[in-house]
Amino acid sequence: MAHPKFSTIKGCLRGKTKMLQQSCMKIFALAGGRLAQSKRAVTLRPKRRDFVLNIFLLPLALGPLLAGEVHVSPQGDDQNPGSAEKPYATLERARAAIRGKAGAIVWVHGGDYPVAKSFQLLERDSGAPGAPNIYRGVLGETVRLRGGITIRGSDFRVVTNKSTLSRIETSARSKVVELDLKALGLQHAKSYPDVFPDNGGLMEVYYKDRRMPLARFPNRGYLTMQRVLDNAGGITDRNWAASTFSDIRTNGPGGTFEYREEFAAPHANWARQVERGVWFKGYWRVPWQNEAIRVGAIDPTKRTVTFQRPIAGGIGSKYHRPEGSGQEKYWLMNLLEAVDRPGEWCVDFKDAKLYFYPPTPLADGDVVIADNSEPLVKLNGASHIVLRDLVVEQGLGNGIQVNGGKSNLIAGCTVRNVSRNGVVLDGGFGNEVRSCDLYWLGAGGVWLAGGDEKSSPRVPAGHRVINNHIHDFAQIERVYAAGVNSGFTGGGGGGHHPAVGMVIAHNLIHDTPHVGILHGSWDSSFEFNEILEYCQVSNDMGGIYCYDQFARMGNQTIRYNYIHSSAEGDGIYFDHDHRDMHVYGNIVALDSKGKRGTGYLYKIGSQAKGNPQTINCTNNIALHCRLGFEFVSANRSGIENNLAVNCEKPFTWTFIAGTNSIRTNSFFASGRNLDYGADPGFVNLAKRDYRLTQGARVFKDLPGFEAIPVEKIGLFVDEYRRRLPNDEEAGRIRRAQAGESLGVEIGDRDN
Repeated sequence: MAHPKFSTIKGCLRGKTKMLQQSCMKIFALAGGRLAQSKRAVTLRPKRRDFVLNIFLLPLALGPLLAGEVHVSPQGDDQNPGSAEKPYATLERARAAIRGKAGAIVWVHGGDYPVAKSFQLLERDSGAPGAPNIYRGVLGETVRLRGGITIRGSDFRVVTNKSTLSRIETSARSKVVELDLKALGLQHAKSYPDVFPDNGGLMEVYYKDRRMPLARFPNRGYLTMQRVLDNAGGITDRNWAASTFSDIRTNGPGGTFEYREEFAAPHANWARQVERGVWFKGYWRVPWQNEAIRVGAIDPTKRTVTFQRPIAGGIGSKYHRPEGSGQEKYWLMNLLEAVDRPGEWCVDFKDAKLYFYPPTPLADGDVVIADNSEPLVKLNGASHIVLRDLVVEQGLGNGIQVNGGKSNLIAGCTVRNVSRNGVVLDGGFGNEVRSCDLYWLGAGGVWLAGGDEKSSPRVPAGHRVINNHIHDFAQIERVYAAGVNSGFTGGGGGGHHPAVGMVIAHNLIHDTPHVGILHGSWDSSFEFNEILEYCQVSNDMGGIYCYDQFARMGNQTIRYNYIHSSAEGDGIYFDHDHRDMHVYGNIVALDSKGKRGTGYLYKIGSQAKGNPQTINCTNNIALHCRLGFEFVSANRSGIENNLAVNCEKPFTWTFIAGTNSIRTNSFFASGRNLDYGADPGFVNLAKRDYRLTQGARVFKDLPGFEAIPVEKIGLFVDEYRRRLPNDEEAGRIRRAQAGESLGVEIGDRDN
């Protein structure tokens, strides 16, 4: 117990003995150097009772000390005092111990902490300015907050029912095991809805810390339609740009298509299970729309599939109505007949059983089922909280969600194996995600919202996403799930939510089916990010992309980003308006193929409708792109000192005069822009070292061009990120993606 004289500041400072005064000096030293940081001197004079102290500094110095430290360990006990020797067992007990205090630290020792429902921190759990409450994993120990339910291997049974065995692929019959789900009381093992874009609310299965693949056919690649017989609404003729439409049905049926003869046998097999529930997931009309739809009927004689419910826009490529293109991609999901490779699983909703093909004998590891759809960690109105060096995993919702509050920091954490976003910062001010690893995510990495767009001047939320490694995301929600989303809501055709004054910098983002960064709203900056290996499945998308309206977006700064190695993608892409966008010093090197691949793409947006927009695009480089720069403007613009290197079409210029779009030359540029068919002076073009030598040719050809600080782009080492990923970990060594790309040509791109 503390000495009574130290229970108050006055008691500490009025100690009458030299020993007490020296102890008081130690208290200040232990306060973390906060007085020294204040740049004000405090002198304690022994043998004197009168001390001159700035009272405003005392809370900073003594607050954290008075709050103290507590320890938590899976081997602890909530009846313990919470010391290092006798720690608590749960984070909830530690939270209660420091509630109402500021500057406390909860040391979380290594091990697994079950999260049956959200671990929440509320306003009353807040720290104070300069004295945050910290939840920190002990250095060198792995702390895992896990939302899953562990199932022992012995709980599974060999499949013996003859009818069930007959449904399993012959080679897998002796390897697939079953688990009765009724006794587990799961909330997310019930039937799918008729239409859904994600996992339909179904539980997830993990084995040895990896998400196991839901059963699908084919295992790689896709099935394709023969032709559409009934679109169930949407465009009704071939002229998609000026076509006629029919209303989407509000009820079933949801369209009918004819499947290919080479797929007749599996479809006939699945027809026997329609009553149990058969779902196909696919890109039914465009590569940026991906839904699962319940099958209402399969007719093996006519080789037709009829869906239970319609989808937005109807089925069939919008560019080839009414019969479709014959290239619409789809696959079967979650059916026992498709469980034929190690790791695959499905839920039979009628029998309430999980069927699983374990990759190794179940004695080697436990199966974990995620059934918690709430965020695993949730800050709701809390401020001045630090979450550090924690692993958060195995949930159906978001990993960490911060609603409101200010000056919260998530640092050095790993969020993985969640079905939605890794981290959400929704509202509040000045919250930050720093030096975290976010991967194996069902949706996106970091989702940002906040600030006031309508006030004058606008009020920034000021959230920061700095130095994070975000990769292998959008594994369930395959479209519009971004590494970082700042102000984009919705899907094709654009969307919006307020996200004012965000800072997204020094992140490494890679390996995803669709998009790197999505943005909208106002006044944010995106700088020093490395983005690669996006658009691995769907195209017509950028490394940094927005689709937003003139009245509700603008003044974004996009500078010093390196976007590369994405053959089906575009680089910096404004798919509608581009009001007051400042694009400077970026490098886009796509290695384009097919008809895709524009480094810097500005579309017409609403310019022909009375919203002329000036382009500010200077000092950028496009390399190995099909089209380097595409500019569409109604004004003379700030376009100068840009380089196109080894691009099939270096520059394309379109001028908007009234309602007319006129392909023209560069007369509305503000200065020179150069096309190089050869190396303009890089340190090593072949090895992608895009620093410029001191004597680079470009400095003579274009004296206004400034060297781009390539060496500063991407991740850096700090107190939270202690090492940088190697090239393989960073996605720079190409992974096998055979059978993934849709390879769809977009009808509204005629470059």
